[in-house]
Amino acid sequence: MIEFRKVLDILRSNNLLIKISEEISVEYEISAVVSRLEKRAAVLFDKIKDFQDFKVVAGVYADRKRIALALGIPEKLLLSKIIGGLEKRLKPVIIGDAEDFLNIFQTKSSIDVKKIPIPKFYPKDKGPYITAGIVVAKDPETGIRNLSYHRMTPISKDEFVVRVVERDLWTYIRKAEKAEENLEAAVIIGVDPGTAIAAATTVSIDVDELEVASGIYGKPIELLRGSSIDVEYPLAEIVMEGEFIAGERSLEGPFVDISGTYDKIREQPVFKVKKILTRDKPILHAILPAGLEHRTLMGMPREVNILRITKSIAIVKDVALVNWGCGWLECVIAIEKRHEDEPINVGLAAITAHPSIKKVVIVDDDIDIRNCEEVYWAVITRAHPKRDVLVVPRAKGSTLDQSGVPRAKIIIDATKKEPKELFERAEIPISENVKRILERLKVDY
Repeated sequence: MIEFRKVLDILRSNNLLIKISEEISVEYEISAVVSRLEKRAAVLFDKIKDFQDFKVVAGVYADRKRIALALGIPEKLLLSKIIGGLEKRLKPVIIGDAEDFLNIFQTKSSIDVKKIPIPKFYPKDKGPYITAGIVVAKDPETGIRNLSYHRMTPISKDEFVVRVVERDLWTYIRKAEKAEENLEAAVIIGVDPGTAIAAATTVSIDVDELEVASGIYGKPIELLRGSSIDVEYPLAEIVMEGEFIAGERSLEGPFVDISGTYDKIREQPVFKVKKILTRDKPILHAILPAGLEHRTLMGMPREVNILRITKSIAIVKDVALVNWGCGWLECVIAIEKRHEDEPINVGLAAITAHPSIKKVVIVDDDIDIRNCEEVYWAVITRAHPKRDVLVVPRAKGSTLDQSGVPRAKIIIDATKKEPKELFERAEIPISENVKRILERLKVDY
């Protein structure tokens, strides 16, 4: 298990952490800086206006390179590492009580969540909100733990309204409400990379995501016993212990989602805080909505699902939910084609693996699938508009796609056709002398 602060040290040593020493406001200033620097590096804000006890960091898990560095593995092995965590899960171990490892920041009689530097990101946001909060809760019937990311908006000194999609946590809340009970939970912010990834995965409701995190490391993750709740959780920079109040709802939104557009307003569950614990000089992890880190953490685990399913029907070299497709709605897949109809089968399988996909582009493995220019060079030179573009006129899609209903899909076969020599890219050979010149000029080759 690699602590969050160790991850920051790793990024710093690889020139992937930029420190901002000037005083900065949580209202728009943090988001303005992060939006311009996140692709280059994570950003650590040392001095937060009106919050002298805290620091804020963003962009920590913003791309595969940073996540792979945090895990200490080559970037090309990242997806297979996550697949291994899903397939070879391990039970975590409890090493002690939360108060033995964390400081009590606030207790029930003194709770004021507004003393935490929660950013406000966009002008039409309802208000400031937590974006990197992972909720840890137990199934009221089975005791199985669930991890999941949820945006959380303060609505009083000790309450948040929480966006809960109708998945596992929603099921837990409904089970508790049926029994006329509150659901205890911990909100952890600033976590190790295994936990960060596991919380973003989609698994069966009978799977404990902390076992997935352990599987990613290949050894049990360490947990702390809750101080005021019967829930265990890994070490984090900030922990809010509390409970979802049975039957209580409040309006949530509008907020910017992964597509870069505002989501609609909904009635959502309310979480009441009992106790806040932190590390010394806590660092709040903030994820910029619709930013690179949002798209990476939300999209990469779906890339894993797509890879697992498509590999069963084709020789798949790589999968990407690409940034120009909001990290969610467009998928590019590189394959080693064995049959002319294979790309369409791969596209249909990808849609099954990730129903939110709107477009799938299938290319040969000579194309860099994360380079938009290369992908659309393949589309325009290798795909016939009538033969190689398949429209699926009706299929389950993403609620983030507001372009119209019923939702539809596009699959584009942008692989080489016969005779293949007509579709080869012309390449200019690069000598060692040219390489040295380009390296001196810091130009990729």
